[in-house]
Amino acid sequence: MVSKKCLKVVMGVSAALIIMVGIVSSTFAVEVNVPKGFKFGTYTQQPWAGKTIHVAMVAEPRADAIKKLAPEFEKLTGIKVVFDILAYPTLQEKQMVALTQGTGAYDIVHVDCVWVGQYAGEGWTIPLEEFILRTDHNTLALDDFIPAVVSEQGMWEDRIYGLPCIQAVFGLHYRTDIFDKYGIEIPQTWKELRETAEKLNLKEPGVSGITFMGRRGVQLQCTYDNMVWSFGGEWYDENYRPTINSPAAVDALEYFKSLIPFAPAGVLTYDWDENARAFAQGKAAMTIQWQNAAPTFYDASKSKIVGKFDFTLIPGKLQPDGSIKRTPTFGGWSLEIPKDSKNKEAAWEFMVWASSPELDPRLAYSQPGSRFSGLEDPRMQVKYLEYTGMLLSLPIAKGRPRIVAYSELADALEVGVSEAMTGMKSAKKALDDVNQKFEFILKKWGLLK
Repeated sequence: MVSKKCLKVVMGVSAALIIMVGIVSSTFAVEVNVPKGFKFGTYTQQPWAGKTIHVAMVAEPRADAIKKLAPEFEKLTGIKVVFDILAYPTLQEKQMVALTQGTGAYDIVHVDCVWVGQYAGEGWTIPLEEFILRTDHNTLALDDFIPAVVSEQGMWEDRIYGLPCIQAVFGLHYRTDIFDKYGIEIPQTWKELRETAEKLNLKEPGVSGITFMGRRGVQLQCTYDNMVWSFGGEWYDENYRPTINSPAAVDALEYFKSLIPFAPAGVLTYDWDENARAFAQGKAAMTIQWQNAAPTFYDASKSKIVGKFDFTLIPGKLQPDGSIKRTPTFGGWSLEIPKDSKNKEAAWEFMVWASSPELDPRLAYSQPGSRFSGLEDPRMQVKYLEYTGMLLSLPIAKGRPRIVAYSELADALEVGVSEAMTGMKSAKKALDDVNQKFEFILKKWGLLK
């Protein structure tokens, strides 16, 4: 099968070669029914004209942008596309019902990277190697995708189940005007970040040193993940024994809490929107946030800091050898084909089109893509200043656990981190309690024996 190591080493040489390596040893090939000599992505034939595919997507800007361009795909292929664009919780619920009951309601599902293990592991979605082998290389351009993104969003147990579609990574947004005014260097370590936040706190009237997403929930947890992993902590070890209360994890949480005095008074009520709005309105000199907040900051109708900010690597933990361990939290979505789809070939034709290098720059206004060609384009980097930081961040980003127990583990961690941040419990007590919950959850799912 196609290993992650093989993908990372060989990608860039020939996507077809990678797949050939996988298929030779694979005993789980998916049957693909295409006319003789047909290649997906060439649009010279319309073997599925008249077919209708149903596509589920999360309600984010890129989904809307793809839907807007879908008539072009319908003209190329004769395939009609019906979209079901849903809010995250609704999408999660409707897809789960369709997949577990085998209703065939969707021909393409939108898969959060933390669901990949469940969707692929349970056999709800299909591996794609046979489809990739029968696809025009220039249209698919698998080797143009950032390998870490393909691995994290679309791979499970050394096989490819999805193509990247919407991705995000944490980093540091900072005010270039304030940094320049006071001759401040960009902080590289967590220690430097706190020192910089303290130094700049209220240096300018009404401008805190830093802001972040402090409300209990997934954004708080994802922010903490940047720290805990770089400090050397993990959620659990290789045997699924929970380790979220390790000394490293406790140190990371105590560090996170130490930033509160240099943040706006309401920071512990901030989620994604509130934090982005605070930074856009000039209420902080820095923010730890997903890169996808950048459009808010250069939108003159929402921002007071247009032309006065930049995006770069998240800080990290200084190591004994002088290196800096950075672990920016990774997020994102892939498009995958359910096992019960009756229109797998038509669905794949759509996936190739929707993720193609030709379409990528046309969708950039909505959300950035996952391709080197787009993120490295100098013209795009001028327009979308977060691209340079993304190129640095994505190859070293770390994903959250992609196991079936993820949602329950995340809920427990979100509560514990919030309890520590609000002072309800010490960092150690909060994480000791989380660790106990982790043990129960992992045993319940049969992962911890």
